[in-house]
Parts: sequence; structure tokens; C-alpha cells
Amino acid sequence: MFFLKCTNSLFVILMGEKVLIPGDYVGPGEVYEQGATTHLEGDDIYSSSVGLPDESSRSLKTRVSRPELKEGDIVYGSVLMIMESFAILTIFPEAKEGSVPASLVEGKIPVRAMSTGFTPSVRDALRIGDIVRAKVVKVEGEKAELTMVAPELGVIKAFCAICREPLEQKKGGLECANGHKDRRKTANDYRSYGKIMF
Repeated sequence: MFFLKCTNSLFVILMGEKVLIPGDYVGPGEVYEQGATTHLEGDDIYSSSVGLPDESSRSLKTRVSRPELKEGDIVYGSVLMIMESFAILTIFPEAKEGSVPASLVEGKIPVRAMSTGFTPSVRDALRIGDIVRAKVVKVEGEKAELTMVAPELGVIKAFCAICREPLEQKKGGLECANGHKDRRKTANDYRSYGKIMF
């Protein structure tokens, strides 16, 4: 099972381990030591970098790897920017054992790759802050072109553009608790895939 954690707008795909980012609580000073990857505040230790807490060595492991994307990879990310004909996402591929995928990688979804039918505008499919599952079509340098043209691809969690409440899938589309309606290109398992922690 995959877990998607959002802390300080940084999204990380997890597989059963708790990944800490700078400022996260590591543990008490009696258990962990202050070092190059941690700092002391009062009697508690906090993370100064991205890593995994390791009680046996009393430290924070920081084996950080830059995600290696390839054609066909399924990735998760957050919509960072919306332009007239495309959207930019910050994406994270699946975590690999012993490393933390902490380096941000950008992905671009052209409007033509947002659904099987005609999408008049990027804003009809995505909004800033949406959490998306997409597929890598091609990679050029550090940028990836993505697609959402498949039933299992698209937005897996979205927030109301007016009040920022989470949007629920209703018969007529998406709706928040305050009754605002919105449109997205959702995945067929919208808000039911794994566990999304916020």
C-alpha cells in the first residue's frame, strides 16, 4: 500500500516508513543525538534535512536519491501552476528501499493529454493544489511530459477553488461540504486510493 504525505507543501510517496523533512520532530534527546542532519530545541531533536529516523544509530539517515523517471512510470504529484495549454506538477515516483525521493522533479501535462475527449481549458481538468496520478510519456533532461488519458489516471484528491474544502464525488460531479460544485478530470478511484494523509 502506498501512502501520500503532505507536509509544508512537500509530497512524498511512502512505503511503510516515516520520512521526515526539515523541521519535523525526530524524537526526544534521550533517544536521538544532535548532529549534521538534526538540531536540538529544548530537550527534543528535530530534523534539519530529509531522512529516515534510525533509533539504533540514534540519528537521522539521509540517503537521498534523485528520482529517475522513465517512459511508462506512474507518478503522483501536486499541481503547481496552470497555464493556457498545459499544467506543471511537482512529482514524486515510488519510493525505493533505502532511499528517500526528496528531490523535486517537474512534470508537464498538455491540455491534449488530460482526457480522451476534448478539454476546452486546463482549468476544466485541473486546479492548483490538486493531487494527481499520471503516466510518464517522455523524459527530456529533468522534465517529464505526462498524460492523464486513462480511467485510472487523473485527480485523486481535489479542493474547492472557493473555500478550499475537500471535494467529494457526487452524482453530478464534485462538490464540497459548503455546496460549491467544481469540475476535474478525476481518476476512477477518486479519494479512495490507499490512504492520503494531511
